[in-house]
Amino acid sequence: MRSGPPHRRAFIHRLPFLILMGGSAKLLVDTSVQFFNPFLVVIAGGVGIGTVAMGRIIAMRSLTGLIAPVLGNLADRIGHRTVMRASLFTLGIAMIVAPLRGGIAVFAIAVVLTGVGQSGYTPNLHAYLSERLPYEKRAMGLGIIEYSWALAGIVGLFASGYLIETFSWKAPFYLLGALLVFMSVVFSALPDAEGAPAPKPCGRVGLRVSISERFAGFFHLGPHARSAWAAIAVTGLNMFAMMHVMIIHGGWLQSEYGLTPSRLGMVALILGLCDLGASVSVSLFVDRIGKLRSVTLGLVGMVIGFALMPVLNLSLTLAIASIAIPRLSFEFAVVSSFPLLSEQTPRARGKVMSLGMTAGLIGASLAALTGPDAYLRFGVWGLGPVSLALSAVSLALIVLFVRERPHYTEPAES
Repeated sequence: MRSGPPHRRAFIHRLPFLILMGGSAKLLVDTSVQFFNPFLVVIAGGVGIGTVAMGRIIAMRSLTGLIAPVLGNLADRIGHRTVMRASLFTLGIAMIVAPLRGGIAVFAIAVVLTGVGQSGYTPNLHAYLSERLPYEKRAMGLGIIEYSWALAGIVGLFASGYLIETFSWKAPFYLLGALLVFMSVVFSALPDAEGAPAPKPCGRVGLRVSISERFAGFFHLGPHARSAWAAIAVTGLNMFAMMHVMIIHGGWLQSEYGLTPSRLGMVALILGLCDLGASVSVSLFVDRIGKLRSVTLGLVGMVIGFALMPVLNLSLTLAIASIAIPRLSFEFAVVSSFPLLSEQTPRARGKVMSLGMTAGLIGASLAALTGPDAYLRFGVWGLGPVSLALSAVSLALIVLFVRERPHYTEPAES
């Protein structure tokens, strides 16, 4: 039974309030996601391990994204709010536990558990809001939500750099963890969204369905699966391409240009402004020019940016610019892809959005393994060209296979 006066209940059902609350929590989640990128070397030194070993822990964290479709499917059945609350709580506790004096094993396990919380929150927030946003305004709503990713760099990482330099590498962990646990409690005030639950087998018929058939059914995305799976693959490739650079960009700028943690925080602020500009552009223009076309434009920018990266590594200013160009294009492409992906299979929106999240986390996992090693071996020439190739493949997929609102533009399978 819901409590509170009628005017309060009406207020918390309003879409602007839901976007504000969802975006506020996502700011904390996104800060925890991006936190390791500029401070990878600093945190590794605090824990007492090498940079490559820290990259492997981050890769394991990202691999927990494999659980995202399960959480998305569960959210389609029991409610997205419930899964979001549990995810925020898990992430918060893991962030608090990670820097405690329990040794490298405890740190690694806690960091991996943060991936579970991240995997359960963001795709289900997108699904939760997509159920309430008409498609014609969905890029605007989801674009506003994605301001949080930019603000994570502008506010979250900038503040983290200050906290690390003033106190220790542990300080941002504790603060983020406490705020995430608090937000998991606050989310109890949000209304549940009415989804379109997946059909459940009943009676003896359901008992005769084999495990292999259930597994195949879980990954069946309907008559327009080709477009949906291509859009999911694009998400994974884009994340791999960008994270291959971002996972080690702090080490690159620190080793070649002598940046301190606070100055790395300033770089994070600059990149956050790029992200904010991209997200604002999505919220203002993408509903007008089309989601598919917007993703394509973003991918073209990524290809150009990654091609320029090794060439521009001549000074600190140009090096930052060589990261900012593909980063802005990446953010524009990714945020534009959220509403595009949300309408590929509307009856299983939570699962589809979670599969996209999983693809992105798998891409980030691989990048956490390849990025540090590629930079240590080949310098910036091990970063830009690899990301260029992946972006080109992603561009080919989006042009050849992905359709916007395929259930409206293509005949259903018989």
